[in-house]
Amino acid sequence: MMKLAWLSAQVLYLYAPLLLSAAISGLVMRLDALRALRKPIDGGRSYHGRRVFGDSKTWRGVVLAVAGCVLGAAIQKHLIGLRAGQLALVDYANVNVWVFGLAMGGGAMLGELPNSFVKRRLDIAPGATATGSQRVLFYVWDQIDLLTTSWPLLACWVRPSLALVSVSVLVTLTLHPLSSLIGYIIGARRTAR
Repeated sequence: MMKLAWLSAQVLYLYAPLLLSAAISGLVMRLDALRALRKPIDGGRSYHGRRVFGDSKTWRGVVLAVAGCVLGAAIQKHLIGLRAGQLALVDYANVNVWVFGLAMGGGAMLGELPNSFVKRRLDIAPGATATGSQRVLFYVWDQIDLLTTSWPLLACWVRPSLALVSVSVLVTLTLHPLSSLIGYIIGARRTAR
């Protein structure tokens, strides 16, 4: 149990920049700021009569994810530094926060795109849940899609064990729905999931 708690703490510290970017994104969306970036990544394009990703995947989200992760990594490097001790899985003293933030934030946003693409093919609206046997599959995928591309990119700085990746899935399955609920409560999201 202590090992699980320790790995969870390490995962939370590693992904803290992404949590910060989610908080910043929620505030920006609530205030409807940065409207010029609220353009869909797919540019409104369709594939076989359906939108590629839909209106909910915007350049504003990408910019905020990357900027928040750069800021979070800068805090970890310059303000917290060595005080994090063994909690830090990354040698922040030697991290380029711009590259690290781009990998984490960009990787997380990139991980959401295949999910959105598949959901549009199946006529599942952005923010909506699948029905029937697909419901559980898409629920889990919605929660952990950000890990599918962020982990491979973060492998440049972290050599993740199977246990660490597994714990990151558990932590994400807990925190992602919670952050979605908070976003809904503050008016930054249309749905609570």
